This record gives sequence, C-alpha cells and structure tokens, in this order.
Amino acid sequence: MEKDLLNCQKPNRTADTTNIQIEKLFLPITINKSNLSTVFSSSDFKKVLAIVIGTKPDFYKQAPLLLEAKREKLPSCIISTGQHYDDLLSHGIKEFNLTDSIACDLNIRGNLLEKSGDLMLKFGSFGRYIKAQFPRHDVLPIVHGDTLVAGMATLSWVFGLGQKVAQNEAGLRSMSPNVIKEIKINQSPDKKFLEKFLVDQLNESWFLTREEPFPEQIDTWVCSAGTKYFFVPAELNKSHLIREGYPKEDIFTVGNSVVDAINLKRINKPKRSIFEICPKLESGEWIRMDIHRRENLTYHRFNSIIGGLIDLVTKSGFKVILILLNATVSALKKFNLYSKLKSLEEEYHDKFIISDLWQEYGNVVEFLDSGKCWAEITDSGSMQEELLYFPKICSFTMRLNTDRPETIFNARGNLLVPPINRHWMTEIVSMIYEQRENYGYNFNNKKQIYGKPGEVSKKIVKILKKEFENSENNFFFHGSIRLGYWSEKNEFEYL
Repeated sequence: MEKDLLNCQKPNRTADTTNIQIEKLFLPITINKSNLSTVFSSSDFKKVLAIVIGTKPDFYKQAPLLLEAKREKLPSCIISTGQHYDDLLSHGIKEFNLTDSIACDLNIRGNLLEKSGDLMLKFGSFGRYIKAQFPRHDVLPIVHGDTLVAGMATLSWVFGLGQKVAQNEAGLRSMSPNVIKEIKINQSPDKKFLEKFLVDQLNESWFLTREEPFPEQIDTWVCSAGTKYFFVPAELNKSHLIREGYPKEDIFTVGNSVVDAINLKRINKPKRSIFEICPKLESGEWIRMDIHRRENLTYHRFNSIIGGLIDLVTKSGFKVILILLNATVSALKKFNLYSKLKSLEEEYHDKFIISDLWQEYGNVVEFLDSGKCWAEITDSGSMQEELLYFPKICSFTMRLNTDRPETIFNARGNLLVPPINRHWMTEIVSMIYEQRENYGYNFNNKKQIYGKPGEVSKKIVKILKKEFENSENNFFFHGSIRLGYWSEKNEFEYL
C-alpha cells in the first residue's frame, strides 16, 4: 500500500505545460568614474551622501540638498535612475545644474513592472560596485517622497547591502475627511451640502485611506521599512511613523525642500518667459489644471473630470489652461476625448488653452507669481505643498483623498474636490471664486507650514553631517544598534 501511495505522488509528466519567456533586456549602468573618484577622495569623511533622482519632482526637490551638501563640504554625489531621459522630462537636470555631480545613470526603462524590476536589480548592484571599489567608505542614499524610486531603490539597497537609507519627505500617508462618506455617486450637490463638505474638511475628523495614490502609497510604505533617517515635512507625518513603530529619534521634522526650490527659481529666473512661450496667458486671470494620477485616468473619474472642465469652459467665465502630461494624453485618446478638447480649444480660443508640459520648473514659479493665475486644479501631491507658498492662489485637489491633508486642516490653503461626477468641480470652483474666505479657508493668507525658503535643506544636511562625523554610526539593519548595545558591520554574507 505504501508503494501505491508513492506512485500516486509522482508528478504527472504528461501534464500540459508552457513557458513564459521574459524578453526584457536591461540597459547597462553608466558610471562616471571621474565624478565617483572625486567624491570618494575629496575629504576625510568615510561616508558619502548619494542623492537619488529619478522623476521630474526629484530634480527640483533634491537639488537644494546637493547645493547645501557642497556648501557644507559634505561628500555627495547623485545617483540618477535615468527613467526620465527625453529632453522635456529630464530638463530639470540641466535647469538645476546637476549633471556634473552625477556618479551613475542606471538607465531605467519600461512600464511600471519593468522599471520596478530594473531598479531592484541595478540600484543594489551599483551599491555593491561602490563597496568593492571603495571598501573603507559607507554610502547613504537619500531618496525622495513616494516615488517608485523611493520604494524600489530602498528595497534594492537593503537587500543588496543590508543597509538602510535616508528619506526626504517621509511619512506621507493618505487621508480622507469623514464627510466624503456622505456623498452619493450620482448626486448633483446643492449649495447647503457643498458648504457642509467644505467646512467639514477643516473642522471634522479624517481617516486613513492608503489605497491611493497608486503605487505611491505602496512606495512610501516600503521605503519607510528600509529607512534610517526620516526627514518629514510636518508633525502629522511624524505621528504616522511613530504609530507604525519607527523610532522617534530617527524622525526629524524639517519641512519640505520644495520651498528651497521655489526660492532658487525666484532668484534665478527662467531663460524664456512663460508669457513669451504662451502670450495668451497675459490676458485675464487663469485656472491652471493638471491631471495625471492613475486612479483619475479610469473611465468614471476621468470622464467626470473632463466633463467638469468642459462645463467650466462653456458655462462660466473662467479661463483654463490644461497642462498635458503623457498619462493625460493617453487617457484622452483612450476615451476618445482628445479631439473633443481640441475642438473646444478652437471654439473658445480666448479662454481655453491646451498646453504641453512646461519644460522649466522656473516657468511654473513665474506664472504662479505673476498675478495672472488665481487657481490651480490638480491631482498632484507636490503642487498641494507648493501652492502654500504662492499667496492668493486657490488650490483645488481633484481626488478622493490626499497624502497632504495638513495643507487643508492646518494650513487652510487647499481643499478636496472629489471626482464623483462632473458637477462637483464647477460648483466648488464657482463658490470659492465668489466667497473664497467665507468658508474658513485662508487662500489670501495661507499658513506656510513647510518651513522657511532656503532653510529646509540646511536642516537636513546639518543633521546628516553630524551623523557622518560620528565614526561609530553605520546604516545596517541591526536591532543591537537601535537598542544601543553595540554597532558592527555585516561581514558575513551568505545570500
């Protein structure tokens, strides 16, 4: 009987099987040996800060860290993922003079899954290369925010070297106001309910909703698990991390480095004015609009948003400039809305503009400072932060939640507009335009909660410099370090 049982457990060799061929070919990592050698031989420090950039927001939010590190003579270089490689998306590297500090370009390519795998393999591999070339040094990567790079690069570094990273703009956790549960899908909101919705965002409770944005909420969550130094924008972010079990002593409330970037661009004007690029913007007051979040590009939400945009253009006196990102164009074409909006632009040419993404961040700052823009409709996380530093501009966030809720209930300079149906956008924009200060919001005097321009990066670099000066500090995953017992390096590698 035992023999029969063993026979029954044999695999069925005649089963119908197939193979899936993975044909993705990864590009090689490009290493700038001169830049790399210079940074590792330029000082007595045995630690090097590697500032990681990948996406457009990384360029301008991480650039101030590099400038400050150089000012403080802290050994530093840039690891570029190279995933934004065309002239438009990569222009921030030139705009903020980052090229000469790039130690390597990972040449990341592909869709979300392919880029994730590419990052996982390459980032840690580059770390191992540095370890072999400069064995007496430790490298601390500092990633940014909730980007794919923040999640995957951190995971790769942890798995590749057993060491943690630093995170600029840590602790982003999405939240929604409780009042959003009261909305009916097909509800055309009356003024009474809209007033309640606006006021409750400021005064009533909120709850965690980490499903969105995707994959950003996953990325920042993963990044936290591999982070040693958390640089958070606000106390709310710190409370999230403490609740999740991260040590208080590793969390530093410093503000947001985007305020330093804004300051830089106010000092260094763009080479070409936005009003030269788009002369129509000089006439009247405009709403600037950009929509690109994955969840907002789904059928119901996207049609609600574009329907609201069409109503703003055709049924109100508002002027709107729509900024097209790659994802926006793809959604417009998928849902057969691109030609409709182009026709709308022709018919309402004096009040509706469709524009490609602006190459220079300086042009964004220029326009928001110009007095020609009274509002921004966005689903961007970063814009919610930035708009606090542009007086008199109203911020409308087209989402069901926000990972910057403090911009609403603390700064009172932002509000959620849920993309439930096309009526919400036009109704709320009209109400705020008519009575912008009457619902408790301070759009004319927003509280600037993310620090003083020019000071945030100084705080981050000062903290890291102090850590670097302590020769006993290292960035390994050891409970003995957290408990204050002893510190040692990983000398035994078995995986």
